Amino acid sequence: MEPERSPRQTDAPRPPADAGPPRPRLRRLVDEPRSETSRVLGPVGRLLASRAVGTFVVLGLAARIVRYAQGLPFWSDECFLAVNFIRRGYLDLMKPLENGQICPLLFLWIERTAASWLGFSEWSLRLFPLLCGLTSVVLFERVARLHLRGTSLAAAVGIFAVSVHPIRHAAEAKPYASDLLAALVLLAPAAAWLAERDRSRCLWVLLMALPPALAVSNPALFAAGGLLLALAWPVWKTGRWADRTAFVCCGVMTGGLFLALHVGFGSIQGAAAMDGLRRYWAAGFPPLDAPTNLPGWLLSALTGSVFAYPGGGARGASAATFLTCLAGAAALRRRGRAAVAAALAAPIGLNLIAAALHRYPFGPEARLAQYAAPAICLLAGAGFGSILDAVRRPRLRTGLTYAGVSALLACAAAPQIASWRHPYRMPHDREAREFARTFWTEVGRDAVAACAHLDYNLDRPGSWQGRRAWYLCNQAAHSPQRREAGGPRFEEVSEARPLRCVVFDEDPSTPHVASWLARMRSEYNLRSIRPVPTRSTFGDDSRPVVETYWIYEFTPLRPRIGRLAPMNGDLPG
Repeated sequence: MEPERSPRQTDAPRPPADAGPPRPRLRRLVDEPRSETSRVLGPVGRLLASRAVGTFVVLGLAARIVRYAQGLPFWSDECFLAVNFIRRGYLDLMKPLENGQICPLLFLWIERTAASWLGFSEWSLRLFPLLCGLTSVVLFERVARLHLRGTSLAAAVGIFAVSVHPIRHAAEAKPYASDLLAALVLLAPAAAWLAERDRSRCLWVLLMALPPALAVSNPALFAAGGLLLALAWPVWKTGRWADRTAFVCCGVMTGGLFLALHVGFGSIQGAAAMDGLRRYWAAGFPPLDAPTNLPGWLLSALTGSVFAYPGGGARGASAATFLTCLAGAAALRRRGRAAVAAALAAPIGLNLIAAALHRYPFGPEARLAQYAAPAICLLAGAGFGSILDAVRRPRLRTGLTYAGVSALLACAAAPQIASWRHPYRMPHDREAREFARTFWTEVGRDAVAACAHLDYNLDRPGSWQGRRAWYLCNQAAHSPQRREAGGPRFEEVSEARPLRCVVFDEDPSTPHVASWLARMRSEYNLRSIRPVPTRSTFGDDSRPVVETYWIYEFTPLRPRIGRLAPMNGDLPG
């Protein structure tokens, strides 16, 4: 029987090719001892060693599907982006977006296709983020298996599977889930090359992954740039021109995509939005004008929401995860894997540089740093494994293992329970959807229901819509005539079936509403104007607001059936 090799022997030189040995396995990035850990941990330890990884993958998939299946109403961030998919075509999405939104072009086109093929709804617009979330769970397990084993592998996969932010964003019509997947798609070939450095094809795979990854995710640029910085010296040291050529091509591709997508398309899209976003992101920019405040800001950012895996938050609530990541990076470095630690940490460093230049924030919200989630979970898993391995007392080690598993299960269950008890982000989200479901059914009863904002372009293009975004999205999703017939059928307007046109929260005396009404009265008889005030709660402080739906009822002015052509230009006022 062939003697078992120690973990250190896996890094030994290969035997000659003519000896005919089996193909060597990929070298692990963290070589944990196998013997004592699995013996002393009891049933939980054996579960972690053999079945925990698969269990956590299934748990992560289930958590994302359950979140999607809850069918939560659109919240503000989704509405501000989703209104752009109601009337815009593919080319129109290349222009500045309503509500100051900045979004990668490929994501916009995918969402527009989903709304066109499957109808405008919460289900259709969240389908692509869900697929990104599910794919990320599977791909992360594959990448982690290249890097880690034993307790570190189980911890990393478990942290990634149950973390609240990846689960939440996998069921939102925003590009956060695709940010995470794009970072993983770039990390996978780079990590494979670092694990076995004679496989130049991994660098060519990285080259092919760059265009779709950067087209579907803006912060994927940090992942691409950080990986290239970390790979530069290891690639050069190989002395192989195949690796060097592939690496140079990756650099050229990244530079070209940066110019095309960020400098070119990004400057067009963000021309009218960046000033407002910089004010909104102010807390995510380092206080370079007050150097004495810089250490405190950096500490707060590094122990805040960006590192909230599996849980945590602002004001130092994620300090434990940050310290565990430091332990993981130190463990990688001790085992001669400094390039791997650099590949995981460098994208965060680039984000900090962008924050110093006021180009992209760092720290205030985890959703803006989903590109960093895979690296943080890998480092945290490696750190937890190294800490557990350093514990020599079997009972203490067993207790820490039980505590870790319990914490992961709690992180998986608590957000789901809270979401089922309160199936909305804000009360206004639920109230706006429930009102729309009944209101548009009643408005369209024995009448043709229309919307002055959608069907007659009452709003100025590129404007800030505020609460109107909820109104427009919920109307597009829940108006029976718009959902089933694609919009109002103006040819059916008659004395017996009047046209009821809705204006949201705009007084009839407003100049642009009065101008629209004058045009309408040149084609229709105005039968009545009826306000429908509704009470709602808005904002995190649940302050009460009153929203008024104005219903204008028209009948044909002439005996023939007619309709007024929608306005194509800007309205006066």
